[in-house]
Amino acid sequence: GASGAIFGLLVAFGLLFPNAELFLLFIPVPVKAKYIIPVYVVIELFLGVGQFSGDSVAHFAHLGGALFGFILIKYWRIHRPGGFI
Repeated sequence: GASGAIFGLLVAFGLLFPNAELFLLFIPVPVKAKYIIPVYVVIELFLGVGQFSGDSVAHFAHLGGALFGFILIKYWRIHRPGGFI
C-alpha cells in the first residue's frame, strides 16, 4: 500500500527533477535521479520475478506504484496548461 505510493512519488520526482543529485547511504558520491531511480525499478522487477524464498515483500505493488506515478506525470504534462517548468 504505502510503499507502492512511495514508489509512485519516487518515479514522479525522477521525471520532474531528473538532474537532482541524490546521496545514497552506501554510495558516498552524488548520483543523479535519472540514473538511480530506473536502476531501483529494475532491481524491484528482478526481485519480483525471481520469487526468492523468505522474501515477503510485494515487489509488484512497488512496480504498480511506479507505473501509476509515471502515467500520472505523463498525463499531467500533456493536459495541464504550461506543463511542469
